[in-house]
Amino acid sequence: MGPKQVTARGVAPRPQTTRRPVQPGPPVDPTRPYWASHVAKAVGPLVEPPVVADAAPPTDPMAPAVTMATGDDRLAAFRGLGTWIDLYDQSLLPEEQVAIAVAGGVQTIFAQASFTRTEGVGEPERLARLIEVAHDHGLQVMVWTLPSLVDVHADHVRAHDAAMFTTPRGDRPDALGIDIEVTAVADVAERNRRLLELLTAIRTQNPEVPLAAIPYPPLQLELNTRLWPAFPWPEVAGLVDVIIPMSYSSFRGTDWDVTVGWNRDNVTRLRQLTGDDNVPVHLAGGIASDLPHAGAFTQAVLEAGVIGGSLYDLHTTPAEVWPALRPLTDLVALADGISPATG
Repeated sequence: MGPKQVTARGVAPRPQTTRRPVQPGPPVDPTRPYWASHVAKAVGPLVEPPVVADAAPPTDPMAPAVTMATGDDRLAAFRGLGTWIDLYDQSLLPEEQVAIAVAGGVQTIFAQASFTRTEGVGEPERLARLIEVAHDHGLQVMVWTLPSLVDVHADHVRAHDAAMFTTPRGDRPDALGIDIEVTAVADVAERNRRLLELLTAIRTQNPEVPLAAIPYPPLQLELNTRLWPAFPWPEVAGLVDVIIPMSYSSFRGTDWDVTVGWNRDNVTRLRQLTGDDNVPVHLAGGIASDLPHAGAFTQAVLEAGVIGGSLYDLHTTPAEVWPALRPLTDLVALADGISPATG
């Protein structure tokens, strides 16, 4: 018998923790080609992130790890403007990645923690530095893994290792995402069974960790009926805190109407399939460099009434796209009951 079912709404909130103060460093001349061409022209001069000395792990093994999560808001890491970093993105230092994210108004970084077949966390030193520097600048970090479902136990171990990853000074990720796109298990019924087994195991072992499912968008599955038929939407929604559909509109067209319609309609259909009009959704809108109308994606996010939005990924986001995404940062203030600043 597998682990008992535990739903997202049946777990206790993670304890409140303290945000680390932001300590901006001195101005620098962004001479690196990427900085000069991709960031500085659009958002002005950057500042070098502060140098943070590596600290020893807490001496008390029971001491809570540092996260950016606050109070009982399990959705905090999914609200507002996000951006994505995968394990192939190594042309920039973590400090540079965070600097670009901060300049663009990003509130959460979604960072890949492992490949499908890797043991443990891939590139742990880079991930540790990314988490620490992001936390120093007030950003949250969701780590994500890519299970194959060929070996559910191995997938679970990788997910657990990512969720419990602790940096040298004691920081941890703020949330965990499960990228649901590998179709190596041909039998769809068995694939679905293993997916639910994995999500249940994660939820049971780490109930305090905010959990996201990152599946194909429902309209894509309905257009390509062989990709993942009979996807278990209600069951998945009941085991996670938020769904992040990979609603890549650029694969369907790049004009304004297609961008708005594809993204907005995927949210509508997702709510229908889960049977929950209030299911939390963060919309992942596709490849940033292939999206000429980023403002259309922002419009779709706001019209759909979701809690956040992001484009893939940080390294491929053109400088001129960031201002078009900035209205999504207001979603955090709105969640806190604060009227966004105007003017």
